[in-house]
Amino acid sequence: MIINEKHLLEGTGVTYKESPNHGDAFSIGLPDTIVIHYTARSSVDSAVSWLSDPKSKTSAHLIIGRDGSITQLVPFDTVAWHAGKSAYQGRVGFNKYAIGIEIDNAGRLKKSGSKYTAWFGNAYPEEEVVEAVHGNESKPSYWHRYTEKQITIVRDICILLVDTYPITSILGHEEIAPGRKEDPGPAFPLDELRGAVAPS
Repeated sequence: MIINEKHLLEGTGVTYKESPNHGDAFSIGLPDTIVIHYTARSSVDSAVSWLSDPKSKTSAHLIIGRDGSITQLVPFDTVAWHAGKSAYQGRVGFNKYAIGIEIDNAGRLKKSGSKYTAWFGNAYPEEEVVEAVHGNESKPSYWHRYTEKQITIVRDICILLVDTYPITSILGHEEIAPGRKEDPGPAFPLDELRGAVAPS
């Protein structure tokens, strides 16, 4: 994969679908942060449709499918609307600082009998479920498992972004909007990602 002069990814499995939901170009010296999200929707197609619908007033730079496919919605030099109300270490409003990566994942699941169900009604088999304690909570709950392809692709993209832009930190949405957001959740190896990418 490469990032071209238009600040778009190029490579196998990459498609571009422009979202109307974005701001202007980042200020000089930005973006310096990557924020990891999960979509909490029924499919990657549903997420792409929602994040490119003007009514949603939300977007991200990338969406990573469960098969490792990549859809880019907003160029990396342009502010996307993924962080919402957010703050971390004295900074407020992370849209203007960060590249947003959404990962196709149902998020928190509810166990009912032998079924694990997402908020939108889809049920998932036990092999796709992780029982873990969220970093902002104290009791375990159930979460949709990320695929190895997704984890690998996100790592590779983050390395490429760190090599291209002045990225100094990788954060979860849950870290910049605690109490309001819980993605990417404990099923995603966020600390491992930070260790592997090691932004300067």
